[in-house]
Amino acid sequence: MAAPSETKVESEKLDNKEASQKKGSITDEEDFGYYFYPDREGKKKTKSFFNRVFYHEDVNHFKCITNVRSCMQSNPMVKLMVGALESHGCPVNMERHVSCETCLEKVSGGFDPKSMQVVVCQNNVNTRDVCCNVLAHELLHAFDFCRAKVDFENLRHLACTEIRAANMNHCSLAAAFATGDMTPLNIKERHQLCVKNKALQSIMLVRNVSQFDAMLVVDEVFDKCYNDTEPYGRRCFKDMNRAKRALDQGRNYYDFV
Repeated sequence: MAAPSETKVESEKLDNKEASQKKGSITDEEDFGYYFYPDREGKKKTKSFFNRVFYHEDVNHFKCITNVRSCMQSNPMVKLMVGALESHGCPVNMERHVSCETCLEKVSGGFDPKSMQVVVCQNNVNTRDVCCNVLAHELLHAFDFCRAKVDFENLRHLACTEIRAANMNHCSLAAAFATGDMTPLNIKERHQLCVKNKALQSIMLVRNVSQFDAMLVVDEVFDKCYNDTEPYGRRCFKDMNRAKRALDQGRNYYDFV
């Protein structure tokens, strides 16, 4: 499974010790990220009416479905991903390929290649904007799986798709300028560092690998994967105007409506 999208992308992640303690028996073998999704792999249990009401599951599910539908109808980055997937022979049906589920803390979404489903964590994703970003991120993993036959159990493949997702969907120029982390003189270097850090966090969140080994594999595949901007054709940096231009050009390039 692709590494989960984190609820607070820039700062929150489980460290190796905490992950091992929470996973319990899953310390000597990989679970490839399914630990964070209790409803995956036939583990879903029927929940009582009391639990659904107390934890707002029905309300959260309705809000999640509504946000997903809105994103697929109007968000340019999500629409571009859906169109590009369809052009590569992997059409996206909302009812079949997007699943709103209750997840563990810290994660907001994921991509399950076994079922070809994007997971949106209904208990952690509370706004439409966050939902759209999660969808765009996870649909890019789906695109890599469809286009390049990415093997998410292969650490290099995982690193590559996480680099691309961070590059396209997370490392915002505006936020970096606002915090002073980036200036006009070091844009490229700071953006690359942000992408590397985000990819590193995502890998370590779900894989039994040391930080050193994760850094090695990120560095090994970084240049090739960082420069692969398909299907956007550009870095949108969460800029809706750039995203709209990418969508308009993508309609011609990928031949979708």
